[in-house]
Amino acid sequence: MTRTMSRPGGAARPVSAGTRALRLRLARLDQDQADLERARELLRQGRSQLEADPRAAFELIHRAALRGAGVLVSRANRERRRALPLNVWTALERLGGQDAERAEQLDPLVAERARLDREGASLPDPVLLHRHLEGTGAHLETVAQRLLEDLPSHVTELADVG
Repeated sequence: MTRTMSRPGGAARPVSAGTRALRLRLARLDQDQADLERARELLRQGRSQLEADPRAAFELIHRAALRGAGVLVSRANRERRRALPLNVWTALERLGGQDAERAEQLDPLVAERARLDREGASLPDPVLLHRHLEGTGAHLETVAQRLLEDLPSHVTELADVG
């Protein structure tokens, strides 16, 4: 069945299945980009808090890491019959490859966050804090690149022209 789209002024024109599929992919890309931008904003906030409040900086950076990983998990879930686990780090492990490596790299950082939650007055280990900042920044850039990889070439060519 061909769907129609109304135009201003009355007449409707048919919309092909290919057009609908592309629009859905672009809408999902928009959502993923918005989630990625929110992760980047959390990372910027964390970076700005490094000196003044390292504890808050660690939490902001960790939330940025969670949100960035969540983009990948959401994308993977769209193509799977069975959804990945709700725990984003476990979900990344299940994705395998570089995603599993990223989840493994975060094990000490997740443990550090748990320690900070238990010990309300303690500060994060400075080495772990900087490692989290750098690793999360690099990971968010990787996520941004991966978001564009799956687009049809004629869509990505538009970005090169502009």
